[in-house]
Amino acid sequence: MVRKTKEDTEQTRMAIMESALQTFYDKGFSRTTFDEIAKRINLTKGAVYWHFRNKADIIAAIIKERIPQNSTDISKILTVDELKSSIIKRAENIEKDKKVKDFLFFMLYRMEWSEAVLDNVWAQIGDLCELSDKNLYDILCNLQKNGQIKKDANITILSEILICFMRGCINKYVSGIRNNTNLTTIVAEGFDTIINNVRAENK
Repeated sequence: MVRKTKEDTEQTRMAIMESALQTFYDKGFSRTTFDEIAKRINLTKGAVYWHFRNKADIIAAIIKERIPQNSTDISKILTVDELKSSIIKRAENIEKDKKVKDFLFFMLYRMEWSEAVLDNVWAQIGDLCELSDKNLYDILCNLQKNGQIKKDANITILSEILICFMRGCINKYVSGIRNNTNLTTIVAEGFDTIINNVRAENK
Protein backbone atom coordinates (compact mmCIF):
# COMPACT_ATOMS: atom_id res chain seq x y z
CA MET A 1 0.00 0.00 0.00
CA VAL A 2 1.40 3.38 -1.06
CA ARG A 3 1.31 5.97 1.67
CA LYS A 4 -0.12 9.34 0.65
CA THR A 5 2.15 12.35 0.85
CA LYS A 6 1.12 15.67 2.36
CA GLU A 7 0.81 17.03 -1.19
CA ASP A 8 -1.48 14.14 -2.21
CA THR A 9 -3.67 14.77 0.83
CA GLU A 10 -3.97 18.47 0.02
CA GLN A 11 -4.80 17.70 -3.63
CA THR A 12 -7.56 15.34 -2.50
CA ARG A 13 -8.91 17.97 -0.12
CA MET A 14 -8.98 20.58 -2.89
CA ALA A 15 -10.66 18.11 -5.26
CA ILE A 16 -13.38 17.48 -2.66
CA MET A 17 -13.96 21.20 -2.29
CA GLU A 18 -14.27 21.69 -6.06
CA SER A 19 -16.60 18.69 -6.37
CA ALA A 20 -18.72 19.93 -3.49
CA LEU A 21 -19.00 23.44 -4.91
CA GLN A 22 -20.08 22.15 -8.32
CA THR A 23 -22.60 19.78 -6.75
CA PHE A 24 -23.93 22.53 -4.47
CA TYR A 25 -24.23 24.76 -7.55
CA ASP A 26 -26.11 22.08 -9.51
CA LYS A 27 -28.43 20.79 -6.78
CA GLY A 28 -28.41 23.27 -3.90
CA PHE A 29 -26.84 22.83 -0.50
CA SER A 30 -29.54 20.89 1.31
CA ARG A 31 -30.05 18.33 -1.49
CA THR A 32 -26.36 17.51 -1.86
CA THR A 33 -24.99 14.39 -0.12
CA PHE A 34 -21.45 13.30 0.69
CA ASP A 35 -22.04 10.29 -1.60
CA GLU A 36 -22.65 12.62 -4.56
CA ILE A 37 -19.60 14.73 -3.75
CA ALA A 38 -17.46 11.58 -3.55
CA LYS A 39 -18.77 9.93 -6.72
CA ARG A 40 -18.04 13.00 -8.83
CA ILE A 41 -14.30 12.51 -8.17
CA ASN A 42 -14.25 8.70 -7.71
CA LEU A 43 -13.81 8.71 -3.94
CA THR A 44 -15.68 6.95 -1.16
CA LYS A 45 -17.97 8.80 1.21
CA GLY A 46 -15.56 7.85 4.01
CA ALA A 47 -12.73 9.64 2.23
CA VAL A 48 -14.78 12.84 2.17
CA TYR A 49 -15.59 12.47 5.87
CA TRP A 50 -11.89 12.01 6.61
CA HIS A 51 -11.30 15.58 5.40
CA PHE A 52 -14.57 17.26 6.43
CA ARG A 53 -17.03 16.56 9.25
CA ASN A 54 -20.04 18.05 7.46
CA LYS A 55 -21.14 20.26 4.56
CA ALA A 56 -20.84 23.44 6.60
CA ASP A 57 -17.15 22.67 7.12
CA ILE A 58 -16.73 22.32 3.36
CA ILE A 59 -18.42 25.69 2.77
CA ALA A 60 -16.16 27.36 5.34
CA ALA A 61 -13.07 25.84 3.71
CA ILE A 62 -14.16 27.01 0.25
CA ILE A 63 -14.72 30.56 1.52
CA LYS A 64 -11.37 30.59 3.32
CA GLU A 65 -9.64 29.40 0.16
CA ARG A 66 -11.16 32.17 -1.95
CA ILE A 67 -11.26 35.23 0.33
CA PRO A 68 -7.46 35.61 0.73
CA GLN A 69 -7.17 35.82 -3.08
CA ASN A 70 -9.44 38.86 -3.04
CA SER A 71 -8.14 40.57 0.10
CA THR A 72 -6.78 44.09 -0.20
CA ASP A 73 -3.42 45.24 1.14
CA ILE A 74 -4.47 48.63 2.46
CA SER A 75 -0.88 49.81 2.83
CA LYS A 76 -0.52 49.77 -0.98
CA ILE A 77 -3.58 51.91 -1.74
CA LEU A 78 -2.63 55.56 -1.44
CA THR A 79 -4.93 57.25 -3.97
CA VAL A 80 -8.54 57.14 -5.11
CA ASP A 81 -7.38 55.91 -8.51
CA GLU A 82 -5.56 52.97 -6.89
CA LEU A 83 -8.72 52.06 -4.97
CA LYS A 84 -10.72 52.21 -8.20
CA SER A 85 -8.16 49.98 -9.90
CA SER A 86 -8.37 47.43 -7.06
CA ILE A 87 -12.17 47.31 -7.25
CA ILE A 88 -12.12 46.98 -11.05
CA LYS A 89 -9.71 44.05 -10.80
CA ARG A 90 -12.21 42.26 -8.57
CA ALA A 91 -14.95 42.81 -11.14
CA GLU A 92 -12.68 41.57 -13.93
CA ASN A 93 -11.86 38.46 -11.92
CA ILE A 94 -15.56 37.64 -11.56
CA GLU A 95 -16.13 38.11 -15.30
CA LYS A 96 -13.10 36.09 -16.41
CA ASP A 97 -13.19 33.17 -13.94
CA LYS A 98 -16.27 30.95 -14.24
CA LYS A 99 -15.37 29.22 -10.95
CA VAL A 100 -15.61 32.54 -9.13
CA LYS A 101 -18.95 33.33 -10.77
CA ASP A 102 -20.29 29.84 -9.94
CA PHE A 103 -19.16 30.23 -6.34
CA LEU A 104 -20.88 33.60 -5.99
CA PHE A 105 -24.07 32.32 -7.65
CA PHE A 106 -24.20 29.44 -5.21
CA MET A 107 -23.56 31.66 -2.19
CA LEU A 108 -26.22 34.16 -3.26
CA TYR A 109 -28.93 31.95 -4.74
CA ARG A 110 -28.41 28.26 -4.04
CA MET A 111 -27.20 28.32 -0.44
CA GLU A 112 -29.93 27.65 2.11
CA TRP A 113 -28.62 29.55 5.11
CA SER A 114 -30.35 27.85 8.02
CA GLU A 115 -29.50 29.24 11.44
CA ALA A 116 -27.46 26.14 12.32
CA VAL A 117 -25.44 26.26 9.09
CA LEU A 118 -24.92 30.01 9.34
CA ASP A 119 -23.67 29.74 12.93
CA ASN A 120 -21.32 26.90 12.00
CA VAL A 121 -19.86 28.66 8.97
CA TRP A 122 -19.71 32.13 10.54
CA ALA A 123 -17.79 30.76 13.54
CA GLN A 124 -15.06 29.71 11.12
CA ILE A 125 -14.96 32.58 8.62
CA GLY A 126 -16.56 35.56 10.37
CA ASP A 127 -13.27 37.35 10.94
CA LEU A 128 -12.35 37.08 7.27
CA CYS A 129 -15.66 38.54 6.08
CA GLU A 130 -15.57 41.36 8.60
CA LEU A 131 -11.99 42.15 7.57
CA SER A 132 -13.06 42.63 3.96
CA ASP A 133 -15.54 45.39 4.82
CA LYS A 134 -13.24 46.88 7.45
CA ASN A 135 -10.43 47.11 4.88
CA LEU A 136 -12.52 49.36 2.67
CA TYR A 137 -13.40 51.60 5.61
CA ASP A 138 -9.71 51.82 6.61
CA ILE A 139 -8.67 52.59 3.03
CA LEU A 140 -11.20 55.43 2.81
CA CYS A 141 -10.04 56.82 6.16
CA ASN A 142 -6.45 56.86 4.90
CA LEU A 143 -7.51 58.54 1.65
CA GLN A 144 -9.28 61.24 3.66
CA LYS A 145 -6.17 61.79 5.79
CA ASN A 146 -4.05 61.99 2.61
CA GLY A 147 -6.29 64.71 1.18
CA GLN A 148 -7.79 62.49 -1.54
CA ILE A 149 -11.30 62.70 -0.06
CA LYS A 150 -12.99 65.81 1.34
CA LYS A 151 -12.53 66.36 5.05
CA ASP A 152 -16.26 66.71 5.67
CA ALA A 153 -17.12 63.40 3.95
CA ASN A 154 -18.73 60.80 6.23
CA ILE A 155 -16.47 57.79 5.74
CA THR A 156 -18.84 55.38 7.49
CA ILE A 157 -21.68 56.22 5.10
CA LEU A 158 -19.37 56.34 2.07
CA SER A 159 -18.02 52.89 2.91
CA GLU A 160 -21.55 51.45 3.24
CA ILE A 161 -22.64 53.04 -0.06
CA LEU A 162 -19.67 51.53 -1.92
CA ILE A 163 -20.22 48.11 -0.34
CA CYS A 164 -23.94 48.11 -1.19
CA PHE A 165 -23.18 49.31 -4.72
CA MET A 166 -20.60 46.56 -5.31
CA ARG A 167 -22.80 43.85 -3.88
CA GLY A 168 -25.75 45.02 -5.95
CA CYS A 169 -23.68 44.95 -9.16
CA ILE A 170 -22.34 41.50 -8.37
CA ASN A 171 -25.81 40.16 -7.49
CA LYS A 172 -27.25 41.35 -10.78
CA TYR A 173 -24.34 40.00 -12.83
CA VAL A 174 -24.21 36.61 -11.12
CA SER A 175 -27.99 36.16 -11.35
CA GLY A 176 -27.76 36.31 -15.13
CA ILE A 177 -30.14 39.26 -15.49
CA ARG A 178 -29.58 40.61 -18.99
CA ASN A 179 -28.14 44.05 -19.62
CA ASN A 180 -26.10 45.65 -22.38
CA THR A 181 -23.08 46.57 -20.26
CA ASN A 182 -20.49 44.31 -18.66
CA LEU A 183 -19.79 44.17 -14.93
CA THR A 184 -16.42 45.93 -15.13
CA THR A 185 -17.87 48.95 -16.99
CA ILE A 186 -20.77 49.30 -14.55
CA VAL A 187 -18.42 49.08 -11.55
CA ALA A 188 -15.97 51.62 -12.99
CA GLU A 189 -18.61 54.20 -13.91
CA GLY A 190 -20.61 53.64 -10.73
CA PHE A 191 -17.49 54.09 -8.60
CA ASP A 192 -16.77 57.41 -10.31
CA THR A 193 -20.36 58.59 -9.82
CA ILE A 194 -20.18 57.86 -6.08
CA ILE A 195 -16.65 58.99 -5.35
CA ASN A 196 -16.68 62.18 -7.45
CA ASN A 197 -19.13 63.72 -4.96
CA VAL A 198 -16.60 63.42 -2.14
CA ARG A 199 -13.32 63.57 -4.01
CA ALA A 200 -11.10 66.47 -2.99
CA GLU A 201 -10.37 69.03 -5.69
CA ASN A 202 -7.14 68.76 -7.72
CA LYS A 203 -6.64 65.13 -6.59
